[in-house]
Amino acid sequence: MMNQHYICRGKKPYQQYQFRCIIPKDLEHIFSTREFRVSLRSSLYSHSKIISTNLHNISQHLFREVREGKMKNITLEDVKNILRIEVRKSLLHIHHYELGTNVFSKDKLNESMLRVDKEEEKLRDKLENDYKGTIELIEREVDKILITQDLEPDKKNVEYKKLVRRWIELKLMRQDWKRDLLNESDKNDEDF
Repeated sequence: MMNQHYICRGKKPYQQYQFRCIIPKDLEHIFSTREFRVSLRSSLYSHSKIISTNLHNISQHLFREVREGKMKNITLEDVKNILRIEVRKSLLHIHHYELGTNVFSKDKLNESMLRVDKEEEKLRDKLENDYKGTIELIEREVDKILITQDLEPDKKNVEYKKLVRRWIELKLMRQDWKRDLLNESDKNDEDF
């Protein structure tokens, strides 16, 4: 397994995992720190790895936007808040899906696996057949988060379009994560 520098354990007694965000050297003067941590509120490595990978991708995108001058007024607190929102959403989604599946029944487990496959196929079909409509739905999700952080969504901005594209990729990855969690019975935490 590749060592991920952006996931670490908290201090005792709780030892929940944390997302460790290392500020790029060229941006340290803007954020006035080298790193910060956001609690993932989970002791399970498999959940924490999924969430921290997602947060790492989002933070790298935000840093790129700051470098390019797209988000001149963003602060460290803005970055933390965006990442906290994503932690809450991802954890809630994972828990709902995992706990809503009867893992003790092979039939129910297979039904859930089929549902994951159908959701992924549905999203891919929507992207193929109604790309503009699907993009508009994704843009609304992205806009809500940006607005709650007092950041101005600019649909004509190339970085904004990249963020929307990454959001779609993350939605597709989420289906793979669900599949992995449902198949968790024959995997250990290090496999995730």
